[in-house]
Amino acid sequence: MKRTLALILSMFMLIGLLAGCGQGGTPDVEPTKAPEIQEPATPKPADDTDPEPEPEPSAGIGPDMLLLPTMENMGDKWPGSWDNYGLIGRMMIFSRLLRLDSDLNPVYGDLAKEWTISDDGMQYTFTLHEGVKWHDGKDFSADDVAFSIKTALKAAQVNGVIKGALSNIKGAAEYMADNSKTAADDLEGISVDGNVLTIDMAKPTGTFLLAMAQFNIFPRHKIEGLDPLTLNTSEFYDWPIGTGPYKIVEFVPNDYALLEVFEDYFGEEEYQIKKVKLTQMTQADYATRALADEIDFFHINDLATAQAALQNPNYEAFYTDIYFVRYLQWNSKGPKGDGNDPFSDIRARRAIGHAIDRQALIDNLMPGQATLTNSKVPAALPYYNDDVYELTYDPELAKQLLDEVGFDYNQTIKLACYYADQGSADFMDAIVAYLTDIGMKAEWVLLTGDLTSQIWETRDYHFIYAGLSAMAVEEAYNIWYNPTISNSMYGNVYPTDFTGLDALLEELWVTTDPDRRIEVIKEIQKVETEEMLWNIPMFALRNIQVINTARVNLPDELVLSNEWSNYERYLHKWTLNSAE
Repeated sequence: MKRTLALILSMFMLIGLLAGCGQGGTPDVEPTKAPEIQEPATPKPADDTDPEPEPEPSAGIGPDMLLLPTMENMGDKWPGSWDNYGLIGRMMIFSRLLRLDSDLNPVYGDLAKEWTISDDGMQYTFTLHEGVKWHDGKDFSADDVAFSIKTALKAAQVNGVIKGALSNIKGAAEYMADNSKTAADDLEGISVDGNVLTIDMAKPTGTFLLAMAQFNIFPRHKIEGLDPLTLNTSEFYDWPIGTGPYKIVEFVPNDYALLEVFEDYFGEEEYQIKKVKLTQMTQADYATRALADEIDFFHINDLATAQAALQNPNYEAFYTDIYFVRYLQWNSKGPKGDGNDPFSDIRARRAIGHAIDRQALIDNLMPGQATLTNSKVPAALPYYNDDVYELTYDPELAKQLLDEVGFDYNQTIKLACYYADQGSADFMDAIVAYLTDIGMKAEWVLLTGDLTSQIWETRDYHFIYAGLSAMAVEEAYNIWYNPTISNSMYGNVYPTDFTGLDALLEELWVTTDPDRRIEVIKEIQKVETEEMLWNIPMFALRNIQVINTARVNLPDELVLSNEWSNYERYLHKWTLNSAE
């Protein structure tokens, strides 16, 4: 069987490479260079009441334009910017109170020129820049920030970490529960005095400053009166405005958008690149665009796409560690909830981990891109606990553990996967081969259609190959908080009687001291690996940033980080080598 598996892995290298997607945190590391292998709708003005002249469509590519893909799938509307909050395009258009460094620490001011935190973590005071303008020329004020926060508390589509942090503002719980309240009403924990915004908390919140560095601020005069529940499909996203260094000057839905430097931007920096073109494309288009020099910068988790783009010698690729993990998720209720769960004993779940040579899969399917992890935290992150139960490749131990729990080798283990790329299919074939090698019977199926329903309701699998990205560790582990499991669809898959993480999660939510937060997160991983193992960790995926270095000059001080976050990119120092 080992020889057969080696042949399978060799074949996989020729067939395909593993793909994936996500968003999350990054540690303090320099980016590592990836291995080289060989009729449009009428543009809408920014303000229907005070229209700007409509420009002639200018879909061509100019030598002075930075060429980027659009954020997610830009259709009839601009992509939402509270549920998805990062990427270069949003950072160009919107501003936040703070900005992150490359380690995702909120250390830089953005709209806030100064800020203070009380010793008990219960009050935040932000002194904002004066003279800030919105892209339509109207004055920005601290009230815009307050109004954005109150709107987000009522909004349906807001990132979970951001929503959770805002929900801990004093009076927020009552405000959200009162359907008669709107963002025009006062909120007890928010006060505005000139250009000073003060926020009082109901309890300390370890992710509040992180949230303030990710939360894009919207203009009150544009979103007031809009239904927060449908904000993402509202008129605001027909032509959004911000206070960022670039403004939209042309938007052709389902096609492209043009940005230009905003001359009234409050920052003191002079931006060298004056124009940006965001073109609608899918990730499947990136390589083709790169071969034609029609894209200057993109990020992706699909190694095959990055390698295809590198066939153009003008491009270089860099790896960046982010919070993105892949694992086999256990269905404790059995396929379709039939109660047939041969893995209720943690030893049986550990046997699955020991049966799989994860390092061999990484080396053959995603060389240089993936790293092993033994918990739900990528090993590259500073709060990873490397002193936990290790799922080393040991097929003999796997068989021993299965024998100890009286495993029935005649039953067929059902595996599922919702990643449709060839690399994931190769990965699943290898998993089946490894399990067969220790005497198990296994098969896998690809899930399509309504994945949420199939994963959490139909759940016709013993294990599903799944992935998770996160802004903060709370986003990864809150799903295992017992009250959450017991009162949601997660209880259809995970055990509803385990409370071993509850006290640790509750402490993490109110801990603002960085050192203690790390200690708590490591304790959480200890419980996860020694008492739970509800997800059998496979590996963490590193993000790949692909850059046309023949055209784009990046500043020396830039450390590439998580593209889904609003980290300091030093955009004002980016320059272009204009085409002849």
